[in-house]
Amino acid sequence: MRKVKRIAAVAAVVIGSVATAGGATASAADQARAPEDRATCAKTKVWLNDDWGCVISYGDRLKVADDTWDGNGTRLRWTSSLPNSHGKYKGSCKDYNGSENGSEECDYSFPEGTTINYKLEQISGGEVVDETEGWFQAEV
Repeated sequence: MRKVKRIAAVAAVVIGSVATAGGATASAADQARAPEDRATCAKTKVWLNDDWGCVISYGDRLKVADDTWDGNGTRLRWTSSLPNSHGKYKGSCKDYNGSENGSEECDYSFPEGTTINYKLEQISGGEVVDETEGWFQAEV
């Protein structure tokens, strides 16, 4: 009888451990999905004609697309509240490849909690020919 109780107790511990591990796995899966939510442009996308740009907070990336058939390039100009890993407080992500070549993605390393101010510009011959009104803001 004592052996049966011991087996039952061990089984209960094993089942409890498996249940807890399952709970931890579900929690890890939920956490793994969180970056996917932060890995999109949906909340930070700005438009200028058919061109667009955005800040992707997960991975500290900027994305820009020259989708207007006008012969101009597009750039997403940015400034930051903290320097990136190269010590930069400003820069730009550019797409000068034409409207049929997809978007360009620029990978920056900003410290957590950095505020990014950004605006979209159309460029011709190095000069701004059109731009969004004002600056937009996102946090990475």
